Amino acid sequence: MDKTIGISELRKSIASIIKDVHKKGSRYIILQHSQAKAVLLSPDEMETLEITTEEGQSGGVKSAVENKTMEEISSYEKFFGKK
Repeated sequence: MDKTIGISELRKSIASIIKDVHKKGSRYIILQHSQAKAVLLSPDEMETLEITTEEGQSGGVKSAVENKTMEEISSYEKFFGKK
């Protein structure tokens, strides 16, 4: 679940926020002047994002999103070409 937090509150509560991110997998959208400026997330989630955006992976994710958007249902085998 994403949470939003102002930069002033982030400064006051950084230790507990990091604990929340680490233990619960929370994500924080950091606001400055009411605008999103950064996101704080766990190293595991960052690694997952990096893996899905590597060459060859992002196309599959994009295709899956497009399929969902068009309400097309595809089996795992059909989508990934595996038997």
